[in-house]
Amino acid sequence: MKNLSKLLLVLTLGIWGLNTAKAQSALKADKAEKATEVKNLVNNKDFVFEATNTKGKTPLTYHKYNVAISKDTLVANLPGNKGPLKISSTDYAYSEWRSKAGYEITIKPKAGVTSDVKQIRMEVTPQGHASVRVNSGHGPLSLNGYIKQEDY
Repeated sequence: MKNLSKLLLVLTLGIWGLNTAKAQSALKADKAEKATEVKNLVNNKDFVFEATNTKGKTPLTYHKYNVAISKDTLVANLPGNKGPLKISSTDYAYSEWRSKAGYEITIKPKAGVTSDVKQIRMEVTPQGHASVRVNSGHGPLSLNGYIKQEDY
C-alpha cells in the first residue's frame, strides 16, 4: 500500500511538473509574439498610445486620452493643466531607437493644431507598456499606458 501511495505521488508530481513546464513555454511564446507585434508597430509608425493613468497614478477613467500615430498623421487628445491638449498634424518629426528597456520615441509636431505641444517622448517596453512625457506651453505632463494597433 505504501509503495502504491509513493507511486501515485511521484506520478502526480511528474504530471504537475510537465504542466508547469508547458505553461512556462507558452508564456515565453506569448511574450515573444507580443515583442514582435510591438516592434512592428513602432517600426511602421502605426500605433495608438492609450493613457491609463497619470504618473501620479491618478486613473483616467472618465475620458479617453490617446496619441495616434500613422505614417502621415499625428492626432492626440491628452489631459492638460489648462484644459485638454489636442494635436492634429501631418507635419511632424518622428525618431525612434532601441534602448535597453525597449524603444525610445520622440515626436515633435511642426505645424497644425498643436496646443503648444513642443515634444512628446515615449518609452515603450517590448510588451507594449508605455510612459509618455509631453512638453508644452501648458507645463509638463506624464502619463502611463500601452500601445496597440490602430482600430480602423
